[in-house]
Amino acid sequence: MAIWDKASGTGSGTESLSANSVKCPNCGSNLFFDLEHGACICRFCGGVFDSGTLDKVGSFGLSNFEKEYDGTVEMSKEDESRIEVVCDSCGAQIITDKNTASTTCAFCGSPALVTRRLTREFKPDYIIPFKFDKEKAISLFEEYCAGIEHLPKDFGSKKVLSKMTGLYVPTWIVSSEVEVNIAGRGYKGRMADTVYEENFNATVDSVSQSVYGKIKFRLKDVPFDGEKNIANRLMAAAEPFDFKELVTFRSEYLQGFFAEKYDEQPLDMTGTIYRRLDRYALSVCEKITFGYDSFVPSSEQSTTRYRNQEVKYALLPIWFLSIDFNGKRYQYIINGQTGKVSGEFPYAKGWEAIERGSRRAKMNSVSWKRGIRLALYLMPWFIFVLVGGIMILSIDVSMYINNHPLECLIYIVLIVLFTIFLSAILPKIMLDREKRDIAELSKTDNHDLAPELGVEAYYDPSFPISAVQTNGSFVELESGWKYSEQKRYFARDVRHDAAEEVVEDENATDFEKKGYDRRMMR
Repeated sequence: MAIWDKASGTGSGTESLSANSVKCPNCGSNLFFDLEHGACICRFCGGVFDSGTLDKVGSFGLSNFEKEYDGTVEMSKEDESRIEVVCDSCGAQIITDKNTASTTCAFCGSPALVTRRLTREFKPDYIIPFKFDKEKAISLFEEYCAGIEHLPKDFGSKKVLSKMTGLYVPTWIVSSEVEVNIAGRGYKGRMADTVYEENFNATVDSVSQSVYGKIKFRLKDVPFDGEKNIANRLMAAAEPFDFKELVTFRSEYLQGFFAEKYDEQPLDMTGTIYRRLDRYALSVCEKITFGYDSFVPSSEQSTTRYRNQEVKYALLPIWFLSIDFNGKRYQYIINGQTGKVSGEFPYAKGWEAIERGSRRAKMNSVSWKRGIRLALYLMPWFIFVLVGGIMILSIDVSMYINNHPLECLIYIVLIVLFTIFLSAILPKIMLDREKRDIAELSKTDNHDLAPELGVEAYYDPSFPISAVQTNGSFVELESGWKYSEQKRYFARDVRHDAAEEVVEDENATDFEKKGYDRRMMR
């Protein structure tokens, strides 16, 4: 079962220890014993402790924990200068300084706002300050809208755009080493084309076989927003942020802007975090060929392990805008650092159906081209039967061959070359064109939400990628393929008698343990 399928809190896999005898050495809260990991976990500060000695063996809590103002904690001078604005309609909670006024909710537009003192400490570690003001953000949004074809003319009035809000989003920035035990199939020759692989048997030059390998790399600064008022996909579409510009948080950066309180800590988001990291891990594996013309990894047979995570708590700047149009609410983000505009935009009446029809026609074009490739692969058999039948049934042809052997040899060579072109070269050209067409179809236009950034944006080049061929037990082959050598690999080199020795890290954090030997998720 995947980690996100488990019940949270004190479910069947977690037992509460006696409140009178076992307390967290860090914060004094109750400890819970996690049956799967065999360690005591503090759900308050994130500490992980040995169940026998209570020695700390890891943590996935905050280095600068925010405590509740429940009467037992004295409010800091910085927090005394801030206020908490709560929307009675949607429940959103944002923080700002006392001199910044708000008349409507940035998320739902409701004027039902309540202002109160802070109910919890507010002390992020880092922040990326805003790079431009509201007027510039509105200008960027208008310029983006001007470049969108078939956008309704009455969409986004000046009055609506004036409600754009500068907002700091609480974000967990995660870095981690990744180790993947990958299983899949390698294809050589024409087997790399699924049309051929589905309809023909393997040959000496066209091979399809199981492949196993181990890949190691590092992901750096992958952001996860810790609030619930903005959709995760919308925040992801606003990426990238340049984390080289992270600076230590100071109250001065908050003046004139709003900041959300986080709703979830990293320990509460392990499912969300690992699912995205899994997608990046699979993307890296898809780029490793293991010496074949094509390699298709299987997420169901592969596992990922994450080690040495680093987590930073930061505020990221966005300009947020909510527009109600034709009975639907549209939300937009302008990246407060880069100016990137993200969100879904409506079509003018009738144009959405036209655009979808055009896209469907392109997809149908890809489908019938697959049929043409199948016919081309069958071409040698057709030509062989045709020429053979003519030679057998036609006496004149037989006589011509006997009388003009050199000319016939030339004709045969031309026919063979023509057949090779039709059955081997042309299908490969069409396959490459199909891949380009599919890549083109996968692109979004200005009406759609931008796709999540690929692994290239978060791959850490300072941690060189390592990839080796293994046997089915994921033990490296002595003479197998290696990423640094980029050589061919053949199944006869596999040793099946070895088994991988797994050594658990006794100092692993709770978050790392949850990332051990996970079934990879697409």
